[in-house]
Amino acid sequence: MKSEDCIFCKITRREIPSKIVYENNLNLAFLDIFPISKGHTIVIPKNHYSTLEDIPDNELTELYKVVKKIASMIHEKLQTDGYNILQNNFTAAGQVVKHFHVHIIPRKFDDDKFRVKIPRNQATEADLNNVLKKMEF
Repeated sequence: MKSEDCIFCKITRREIPSKIVYENNLNLAFLDIFPISKGHTIVIPKNHYSTLEDIPDNELTELYKVVKKIASMIHEKLQTDGYNILQNNFTAAGQVVKHFHVHIIPRKFDDDKFRVKIPRNQATEADLNNVLKKMEF
């Protein structure tokens, strides 16, 4: 996808309206128009990068400083019980917009918005060793 066609790039260029929460020279944070909960915010780099693998380390560091700032603000001002930080890469992982972005999702106890299912089947030593061997640098 070219950045000219990207909906988040269009938001950055103000071609599409958004409810901006925060902006600096590198990043933009705005309210999600399909929120999982009240205050659901998306943080993006202004430069177009498709996935985590594409964004330069220095820009990633700066973006996560903004994520931390916005998450803390949401927690305090919206009086949430917590929040999820969610970042999807590639279609199989749920990435819909092919522009690197981070979701900050405010949570309340027992809100039943979504739950991460933690497997209860422990991996075998052999399975862990096989995966570890494939992941060696």
